[in-house]
Amino acid sequence: MVGTHTSQHVPPSAGSPTIAVVGSGPSGCYVAQFLSKTWPDSEITVFESLPAPYGLIRYGVAADHQGTKGVVRQFDRLFTRGGIRFAGNVTVGRDIDFSRLATSFDIVVLATGLSGDRELDVPRDPGARVVGAGALLRALNGFPHHGLSRDGTGRCTPLGSRVLVVGMGNVALDVLRLLSKDTAAFTGSDIDDEMLTQLRPERPATLDVIARSGASQAKCDAAMLRELIALNGVNIVASGLDEKDSGPVADLLRSSAAPARDEPGRTRVTFHFGLQPRSVTTRDGRTVLTACRRDDGTPVEFAADAVVTAIGFTQGAAHDDGCPGPDWAGDHVYRAGWLSRGAQGTIAENRKHAQSLVRSIVDDFEAGRITASRPGFAGVADLLAHRAIGFGDWQRIEAAEHRSARPDRCRRKITDLDQMLAIATGAR
Repeated sequence: MVGTHTSQHVPPSAGSPTIAVVGSGPSGCYVAQFLSKTWPDSEITVFESLPAPYGLIRYGVAADHQGTKGVVRQFDRLFTRGGIRFAGNVTVGRDIDFSRLATSFDIVVLATGLSGDRELDVPRDPGARVVGAGALLRALNGFPHHGLSRDGTGRCTPLGSRVLVVGMGNVALDVLRLLSKDTAAFTGSDIDDEMLTQLRPERPATLDVIARSGASQAKCDAAMLRELIALNGVNIVASGLDEKDSGPVADLLRSSAAPARDEPGRTRVTFHFGLQPRSVTTRDGRTVLTACRRDDGTPVEFAADAVVTAIGFTQGAAHDDGCPGPDWAGDHVYRAGWLSRGAQGTIAENRKHAQSLVRSIVDDFEAGRITASRPGFAGVADLLAHRAIGFGDWQRIEAAEHRSARPDRCRRKITDLDQMLAIATGAR
């Protein structure tokens, strides 16, 4: 199935390396793009575990930030006109051993990103409702297997009317905006409306935000905070804002903060600065986070229906065969993006890192540390003939998503993998 309805693939010419990129998110696509420009006649294959490409852009970037998602248009051209092969529905480590991949390609670039939510390093009651921000955003983005808890009917459990968000980065701001935004304001997005209804039948009455640092050290972009403040039906409150705090975040909160009061039909978002989480317990059916003030150690309690942690990302579960382990290594094996440097930086910074990494790869090749001697995709084709789907197959899925979209949405993502594969392969 690989290669159907895509640009023509030709065998690599003598002296050109064969290249495997594992992961089709922004880092993987940028690496493929820069390597293709360097070696136009090389054979490049981008492997992706899902039938759909683009990883972080499709499932991680907030559904209402379509401008950011627009970068995929240049990546589409890689696969339709740039001669790069897309091999979707292939999980390296499960469907094909990494060792087999490494012995088949001259260059292997791992760009699998960081898919796991970092957990709070505090004692936690097993019955507490704690949700990772990454899992939540993926669910609202139509990710096929997000892992959020479900009730007896198979529906995702609502987050409730009072939600606590731990973290003060851009991911935390995405969570706050998506939970407090009026449904009518999602026009033009690709939000999963069914999942939004399940998780948020109504907008929360209160959203409390726990930040370890002061407002001066807040990691979110001022533009993201400004977008939240501008929403209709949101009241902004700031607690722990010191008169010495400076910078755009502190200034925005000072100019926007209102008295702490509840108003029917509005969501109160309260930023609490200088609090260190200490434990997560349960009481009377609610999840209770205990924190202490960093300046004097005074304990503070927050009772919520759910706690959302937005404190960073990890590689994923150690038992997941699809996660690169320490043995995924070799002189011709490289790591790109978040997998290489941690969950830091925007898509633009991933582009810069990909450009730098490609310069290192080219240097290694020109110095003779890498040679062009391995067969490339031909060395693994027998394993993937009945599994992998090509870019043309993905385009059939995408066309179906566009056709089934509501008039006020740009697409309706297909979340069932079997359905995606049936459409991709033309099955009826």
